[in-house]
Amino acid sequence: MIKTKTTMFVAVSLLLVGFTGGWAGNGWRMGKQLAEQRTAHVDQLRLIAEANAAVILQQQAEQQDQARQLAQLDTKHTEELSDALSENRRLENLYSAADGERRRLRIEVVVARNDAIVSETAGTGSVGDAASLELSGAAGRAVWDIRRSMIEDREKLEYLQEWAIAQSHDLPNASRLGKNGVSRR
Repeated sequence: MIKTKTTMFVAVSLLLVGFTGGWAGNGWRMGKQLAEQRTAHVDQLRLIAEANAAVILQQQAEQQDQARQLAQLDTKHTEELSDALSENRRLENLYSAADGERRRLRIEVVVARNDAIVSETAGTGSVGDAASLELSGAAGRAVWDIRRSMIEDREKLEYLQEWAIAQSHDLPNASRLGKNGVSRR
């Protein structure tokens, strides 16, 4: 019986040593796997962070380029508007400095033969295609104001169209827009 108890004790002790050794060996193996997974995860996160940083840098560069292009566009159209308004002021000053006869603003009107009423009221005595209308001083100044407004509006529209085209280059469907920004559908 002592032999059986000793054998049993040795068997249980060996079993416990084997179990403890297996547990420790398995823990070391699992620790190594966890360390490898942690390293792989850190590498994956680093790659994701580097890719995101590259995308952000590219977006910042594109944004700066777009801002530069829009600033150039703004400068160009501001100069064109200034030049056109200066020319209009120059012409208006010439008109204002002229003597009474030359100050009268005349507009040549072309009418169809069926609308010969303008020609008859102008006193030409014929049923021609052209007539001359003379505007009052106030109406002449209004023409210059209207001309200035038309110049401003035209320049603003051209600027806005070019701005919209520049903005549309960032859109996914920008290839469907024509040169003037109108959809080609």
